[in-house]
Amino acid sequence: MARKDVFEFLVDGTSGLVPGDVSGKALIVGVCSAGEVGKVYYLGKRSDLTGLLGTGPLVDRLQHVFATGGQDSTVLAVPVAGSPGGTISTLKHTGTGPDADVSGLPGGNADVIAEIVDAGAPGVATCKLSKDGGATFGVAAAVPANGQISVADTGTTIVLAAGNLVAGDRYSYSVRGPIGPVTRIGLGPEITAAGTVKAGAEVVLQIVKGGDRNEGQYRLSVDGGDNFGPYRTIPVDGQIPVADTGVTITCPAGDYPLGSTYQFDLLAPVPTIADVIDALTIPLETVDPEFVYVVGPSDSVDWAAMGALADDLWNRHRPTFFVCEGRLPAAGEDLNDWVTALKQERMGFAHRFVSVCVGFGEISDRTGLRKLRNAGGLLAGRIMEVPVQRDIGRVRDQGITGISLPEGYTEAMQSELEEAGYITLTRYAGLQAVYWGTARTMADSTSDYQRLEVLRVTFKAVRLMRLQALKSLKDELGDPLQGADTSGLAYLRANLENALDTMVKAKPKELAGYAVSIPMDQDFVNNGVATETTLIGIPIIDTIKLFSSYVYAGGKFDPRMAA
Repeated sequence: MARKDVFEFLVDGTSGLVPGDVSGKALIVGVCSAGEVGKVYYLGKRSDLTGLLGTGPLVDRLQHVFATGGQDSTVLAVPVAGSPGGTISTLKHTGTGPDADVSGLPGGNADVIAEIVDAGAPGVATCKLSKDGGATFGVAAAVPANGQISVADTGTTIVLAAGNLVAGDRYSYSVRGPIGPVTRIGLGPEITAAGTVKAGAEVVLQIVKGGDRNEGQYRLSVDGGDNFGPYRTIPVDGQIPVADTGVTITCPAGDYPLGSTYQFDLLAPVPTIADVIDALTIPLETVDPEFVYVVGPSDSVDWAAMGALADDLWNRHRPTFFVCEGRLPAAGEDLNDWVTALKQERMGFAHRFVSVCVGFGEISDRTGLRKLRNAGGLLAGRIMEVPVQRDIGRVRDQGITGISLPEGYTEAMQSELEEAGYITLTRYAGLQAVYWGTARTMADSTSDYQRLEVLRVTFKAVRLMRLQALKSLKDELGDPLQGADTSGLAYLRANLENALDTMVKAKPKELAGYAVSIPMDQDFVNNGVATETTLIGIPIIDTIKLFSSYVYAGGKFDPRMAA
């Protein structure tokens, strides 16, 4: 016989708590000069970014994230290994002969022109090469029979299509290594720059007092001349470090006239997609972000890999989307060619869990520097700041501060890129600031998830509902003959509705409403329980049409006369 006493039990799972929200939680991966590759750094606004991560693209974008991510932004950052940066522009062909493409890796600086001298098939035709934009040409030589013209010291090869080459045809492109060519304005000795680039920069060295080493003075800028450092004497050894970029300028002995200016660009190191995935493997086992932001230029091959990673996370019950950066225009490539190249890159790729930001311009950071860079950091901060249902470009939230669009960037370019599925920057007539365009994903045109806010709302709802549904796993179903009111099904439905109520009752609303249904014509014993949920989203005002007419006071069509 059981002992007579009072026994206590805790009834759990009835408080109404709805866990599982990861809104605004970002995992950011990129190249930096310090820190441990693959390690998660938990950062806040007061974190010492330079002390922890050194310099480089990751630190650069983190500054943008914290500048725009709101008052309570917390970021998980993961360093990744980097490779030397460089660009190869799209090959241009003038003439009527066969087209060509350029292949290889940027290994130097050159403005290449291959001009066909003698017509004919490869092996018979001849061409001459220039690596200085046509200022000088080498001796004409036979085009290899395989149609592949290697350009020495650049790492590139021109690959000709089949067909007879035509005399006078030109094939041109530009290639840039991590340290761009030095341009000199004025007189003075030629300077050189060398080192391993850790961060991108637009370097300007200006002579502010004429003279030789240990006599003349200079000032240095790393943002294209927007900001200069203090005046310094040209060192005795001629070695001038370029801030924290890892590059050193060498000034040979000689007379440096006042006003002489030297300019060159540094391209930031870039990660390979294999390095990114390798660096993310362990962090994604231990942290659960709303989205992953990958710093650095990317292409469709990278997007496909990130899409596969997003699919894998979805299959592990962790809905996560990826934000990537598009590339900036390469040397010798104008904005029109850049837009065309991006549209071509988009062709053949679609994934609803991947977004690509191609907005770029001169962006100010917390140090006051204004550098030309992708606006992905500002985008990530904006996503973190706004609720899941909100368009990132809502005008009444004001525009983006500290950014200026590139000269020549037109509304048509913005429209074409946005239509292609990219996240862009835009302006509106009558307003001065720069705004975000539509928050697109790279989903196909038939998908319901072409907008980021739709994806964010859905992912949040899915996460909340899953944890609530788990409360009913292995629970007694009850008697199905009692319909939807049977105890197990009623408990399941109540928990799902409780999860979605948090989004409907949020301030501001994240959902307009929802409908949860548990069809009763199911074989619960053999197939389990299937629920059907409709999420009723909040529409976004994308277009406003203002129709106006004019009438005379007191006339027949004066609307006041009918009253």
